[in-house]
Amino acid sequence: MIPDPRTGTPAPLDPASPAMGERIVEAWRRGALVLPLGEDDATPLRLPGLHKSALPPSLSGQARVALAGVGERFAAWRVTPQENAPVIVRIAHVAPEELHQDLGHEIAALTLIPPEAGPAPIAVHDDAATSPLGHPCVVTTEIPGVAAAPEAWTGAHLRSHARLLARLHAVPAPGRGPVSFGEDPWAAVPVGPQALLPEVEAEVESWRARHGALLAEHGLEPFFEEALARVAGIEDQIAQLDGFALCHGDLCSTNILWDGTDPSTGLPRVQYIDYEWAQGDDPARDLAIIGGPVHGGPWYVPLAEEQVTAFVDEYVRARGKLGEVPAGIADVGALRERVRAWTAYERTAMLVHVASRAATRASHRQVLPVLQGTLAAELGLDG
Repeated sequence: MIPDPRTGTPAPLDPASPAMGERIVEAWRRGALVLPLGEDDATPLRLPGLHKSALPPSLSGQARVALAGVGERFAAWRVTPQENAPVIVRIAHVAPEELHQDLGHEIAALTLIPPEAGPAPIAVHDDAATSPLGHPCVVTTEIPGVAAAPEAWTGAHLRSHARLLARLHAVPAPGRGPVSFGEDPWAAVPVGPQALLPEVEAEVESWRARHGALLAEHGLEPFFEEALARVAGIEDQIAQLDGFALCHGDLCSTNILWDGTDPSTGLPRVQYIDYEWAQGDDPARDLAIIGGPVHGGPWYVPLAEEQVTAFVDEYVRARGKLGEVPAGIADVGALRERVRAWTAYERTAMLVHVASRAATRASHRQVLPVLQGTLAAELGLDG
């Protein structure tokens, strides 16, 4: 590492660099990736709860590493030990304040998901100062499969996704908020009537404060006003909703992996990755993110109205097979209204994100007009 001239301490490594790969190998050899760094070896590990003296060979020793991919906020490395199956180390490549929530909440959420819905948690280092990699990171089991390009999705993919999403949402939550470690995983969720509009209003104000010139350049202010109006229109529903659940929060196509065929259904076998946005929330949020009429880039599947209808109907049927369906889900008309409001909010947030990177990333420059155009049409701003 190159020392920071201001402090004399080593500067953090690029999370996607070969040098980071070397650091991962060394940290794994010492067992540091699955143990918190401290002044002694007596500090217990939160997950999976092992003292270093009892650390199995599968979580330390020699290993091979390879960069598995780089997303919007994380670089993912595959670590293949001499013993046991590979694991995935996801390292944040953005400033901690750009992360949606503390990484401990992601790992806590993974302790609640159905086994078939995603990876198992192994460890978390949520403080760059104590992380053996110099950045916040999480360690999980590897999920086999590959993401399908948005244009490659079929009706079978949508049915399989709808059914797994129903199983994930069968984990109830008392409201909107993070998952925590401890006896009560929902201890940090606010009590009383829930709300969404204040969150969206705060986000819009933060966009205005950080990206004022950019918003003017791309004419984004009308998108904010319409997104706020859509969310205001469902605020009464959110306050009275009886069906909050553990939600993934970022189920775009790049976070959905496919691996062969499920022999029990004949449908493509599906699992989810990257639970960094997971929390208790309105299930309509996860239904909105996959795609629909508002799309662009590798994230969103272009879907006609009848395809969205079939997807939501399949989801509601799947929920019914798992037990009593909350009224806020069984009322498909109300559910679809919330899906449209979540679409307005989530795609507007992504539009700001893409616009903020368009000047430096060719891929985002290409996506920007498509995403902006389809969102404008959905919000009635294209006239």
